[in-house]
Amino acid sequence: MANNTNPGNFANRLKEEVQAAAQTGGQTTGVGGFANMDPDKQTSVVLSAVEDTLRDQKHGQSPTAYFAALLALLGQALVGSNGTSNKELASAVVYLLDLVAEHVPAPLLRSKFSQILTSLAPLLTSEDAEAPLLRSSIGCLESLLAVQDAAAWALPLTQIGPRRAVAGLLLLASNPKPKVRKRAQEAIITVLKNPPPSPSLDHPVADMCAETALRIAGDVLAISDARNKKTKASTHDQRQPDLLHALHLIKIIASAAGGWPSKKIEPLCELLMAISRSNNEYLTMSAFEVFEVLFIGMADQISSPKLPRLIEAISELKPSRDDSQLLPPWLAVISRGYDVSAQISREETFQELPRLFDMVSAFLSSSSHEIRVSASECLISFLVNCIPDTVILEPSVYDEKTLERLVLAAESLLSVRYQTAWMEIFNVEAALFQVLKWRASTLARKIVHTIGELRASDSFNGKKEADAVLGSAIRAMGPQAVLETLPLNLIKPQKGQPGRAWLLPLLRDNVTNTELSHFRTEFVPLSEAMYQKVIDHGESEKTVEIKIFETIVHQTWALFPGYCNLPLDVTNAFDQALAELLSNLTYSQPDLRTNICRGLQTLVESNQEILAVEADEKVLQLQSRVTKSQAQSNVDHLAQFAGNLLAVLFNVYSQTLPQYRGHILQCINAYLSITPEA
Repeated sequence: MANNTNPGNFANRLKEEVQAAAQTGGQTTGVGGFANMDPDKQTSVVLSAVEDTLRDQKHGQSPTAYFAALLALLGQALVGSNGTSNKELASAVVYLLDLVAEHVPAPLLRSKFSQILTSLAPLLTSEDAEAPLLRSSIGCLESLLAVQDAAAWALPLTQIGPRRAVAGLLLLASNPKPKVRKRAQEAIITVLKNPPPSPSLDHPVADMCAETALRIAGDVLAISDARNKKTKASTHDQRQPDLLHALHLIKIIASAAGGWPSKKIEPLCELLMAISRSNNEYLTMSAFEVFEVLFIGMADQISSPKLPRLIEAISELKPSRDDSQLLPPWLAVISRGYDVSAQISREETFQELPRLFDMVSAFLSSSSHEIRVSASECLISFLVNCIPDTVILEPSVYDEKTLERLVLAAESLLSVRYQTAWMEIFNVEAALFQVLKWRASTLARKIVHTIGELRASDSFNGKKEADAVLGSAIRAMGPQAVLETLPLNLIKPQKGQPGRAWLLPLLRDNVTNTELSHFRTEFVPLSEAMYQKVIDHGESEKTVEIKIFETIVHQTWALFPGYCNLPLDVTNAFDQALAELLSNLTYSQPDLRTNICRGLQTLVESNQEILAVEADEKVLQLQSRVTKSQAQSNVDHLAQFAGNLLAVLFNVYSQTLPQYRGHILQCINAYLSITPEA
């Protein structure tokens, strides 16, 4: 003792002095006593003392040796069952025990479970326990619980076992101290993600966790509702943070391996839908986040058998058709649920689509604008997420019948019954065309006709929205199918058949990936007819009618670049006659050069893009119906015309003012890139 100049330095004391200091809580006299040290220093001192003891006793410095020494020291630091007499020493020991426990063999942890839980219980339940001590204690329990076997989990809650420890963690998961609450929640996740070997999808304690979390949330919600009725101040309820914490605990349990327990799905859905009624947007968002976690957890093959039960439980909670508070969130949850269902069981979910479409369509007749918008968004989600690519590429007979039923349901939405929702319905129809792609040309012409007739009416106020649907139809069906349904009627207008020149700008903005031959048969004659009328007028002053004819000519050739964007029939449609026509117009019609050059350039570059992209053939087939081999054939075919076209382009380039040469030069570069080597 005489040579020990620093009473607070445990590392320089004999083993007997360490034990004596532990028994008295380190309350030595003099400056630098253990109780007066900062927590990091206390931990360092205890660690040094433990290492000295292990070195003296020649036990080695393995995790098991540290664990045994710290466990013995913990027993000395605790007195009775009501708390700690040596709080500083206990905090340091438990902190080190937390660090060591995860490296200790599982059999040893299981054998010491009761001893450790009995030692930690007073710390966990003490009202004056500090956050660092609680966090370390939780960490020790986490390591212990993660290695328990099925036999231990089978012990009832009344016995000292894992279930009792989890019950303590669940209480701490709602602790008012944020760091303690977070650490307890992390421990629960670890425990649930490490179930013992079992054929069950759920952890043995998952039901208890779910039941406790539901009870906590239900109690808080009941107190909140009672208080709201009394004060009529639901938005600023002081207990709502408690409800958010309870929802977070539910989300933690649902995100663990195996997902939310099957037996607790129905009460959880009821609770979440009840919370969704709140005027507090944070509560509603938190409830949605729980649903999202549930669906994500059930998207894998292991937990997917729970999904039908979850969707059924949500469906049974369908609100009344005029409940503007609860119906929008319910529709959002339903759409997300079937999105996940389509990822797991594509064909089965697709066959359900007509029934789902009819169910949600009924809400479009609601007087609430919010409900109508939510219903339309739900329908769009169904269309985008629940129609497999295989149904578009290679539909079976049964798939075709399902598509027909779906399109009939979409057609019915354009009836007078849903007139107040037409603006929202137009979004649904546009999504339908985007999904059906070229299949729409045989299935959805009636929709095009109906919307086209509405668009032509002078009293119709939704022309912009109708144009968006027709634009989607043009991209999906192709211009030929649309114009067969809604003819332009410009060359020889028939009585009672209105001209539809308003379609030309729509075609310009949306034509792509279609038949180039249609431009030759439909629009070249139209251009020639309109241009002939301009010529027949002579040199007289231009009338409004002549100016209209000139405009139609320019609008017609403005379509040419779109028709040249990855056409389906390059090898058949682009022949010597078309090349000569384009060459002549390039020479004789300067006003048309920009569109002709852009079209010729796009013809080459759109096929080169297909050759350059790294994608599966089925993906290319779905997106453009042009495979890499077809794109190569198209480029090879165009290369045969490159020499003559370049001669024309160079001549025109030399005759054009510098400021107008840009588009010609770009077109020249495109054809130089495919010119065969001499």
